[in-house]
Amino acid sequence: MVSPANRAIAYQSFEELGHRGFIKRENDAPSADVPFPDAYPEGADGERIVVVELGTGGTVAKAPHAYAAITPAVWKGTTAEQQRWLASGRIPCGDLTILAGNGGSGKTEIVTQLLVHTAAGLRDWLGCTIENGPALFLSCEEPEHNIRDRVERIAKHRCIDPHGLTDLHLLFPDLESTWLVHAGGDGRLSRAPLLDWLEGWIRDRRPRLVVIDSIAAVFDGEAIARRQVRAFLAMLRKIARENDVAIVMLDHPSVRGMADGSGTANSVDWRNSVRSMLHLSDPDKDDQDQRTLAVTKSNYGRSGEKVTLRWGGLTFTTAMAGESSPYRASVDRDIEELFLRLLDKRLAQGRPVHAKTAKGSAPAEFVLDPEATGITSDAFRNAMERLFARGVIRNVDTGSPSKRRQHIERVTA
Repeated sequence: MVSPANRAIAYQSFEELGHRGFIKRENDAPSADVPFPDAYPEGADGERIVVVELGTGGTVAKAPHAYAAITPAVWKGTTAEQQRWLASGRIPCGDLTILAGNGGSGKTEIVTQLLVHTAAGLRDWLGCTIENGPALFLSCEEPEHNIRDRVERIAKHRCIDPHGLTDLHLLFPDLESTWLVHAGGDGRLSRAPLLDWLEGWIRDRRPRLVVIDSIAAVFDGEAIARRQVRAFLAMLRKIARENDVAIVMLDHPSVRGMADGSGTANSVDWRNSVRSMLHLSDPDKDDQDQRTLAVTKSNYGRSGEKVTLRWGGLTFTTAMAGESSPYRASVDRDIEELFLRLLDKRLAQGRPVHAKTAKGSAPAEFVLDPEATGITSDAFRNAMERLFARGVIRNVDTGSPSKRRQHIERVTA
């Protein structure tokens, strides 16, 4: 049995070497003041120390984790894993991204747009391509009615049914229960119940995207304490990597970060420990509807991309958005092709449709078809008008002069 005096000397020596918080006392049970190694996922050197014996000469034996070095020979005959992106060149899969911007700049708006597009199967977000799948918004600042308004506006802009977004998940925790971690009096972090819930939900649902709003609302520690910051981000990176999910955290820049446009705040370890950083500018002084979204850091790609955004009445779009946007044009073409397929099917079934707003109109009937998959009648009507304008479809009159009826057909060559 090691004497208490020698044990104390060993603990002090390890703390002076920078391993404070990574020591496990031999034969000790876990306690609040001395957590076991999983309280800090990564140390300064990436090594966790366990005290196993203290000899007569005051020597300490330590048992580090088992490591195994490799050589490039193990790669022979295999294919290198390519970096995947949730949002091409901006948000990597399986890692952390910070989206920074001043209050009121529009961070929540554009990230809600990303959530909707990811969950709805849309292929674009503010000028870049994206992956699709389930998405979770952990909203610790904005109330439910505010996010609902954003989701419904964004869905209307893209002509989709917001009530059909079954892959979009929202959580609004009580404002007193938003912490993911707590810092004790000695500076050590402990997991909060919300982090356990979040990790379990991600493991069970396997989402493509998780958005956390915001860092200030979930990190109950010192934002300038390097070890706390790195430990907290290491917890989230571990979850992101193990579940191949992109985690985006919203943040407010410091005064300096606002002045130089970098979007940075507090300890430099916030920036150093994430793989990508985006910054949304304040409204342009000459045009309050204009913003700039910039990639200020990208470990896996090229930083420096800047995209000009404009408020379009319902949400933000790129400066080239609208009819000139290739992504929007692609969506319009998809709806037009679906319109024509459903038109052919109805005619083959002997159930013609017309272009008026009364019962039996093409938009009203097509929205009920199983192939519509959430496309609204407004989207079908807009597609119909474009097809009429280009001469792809036409109205055909049938019936006797006293009972004339119209229906839509394709224009044949």
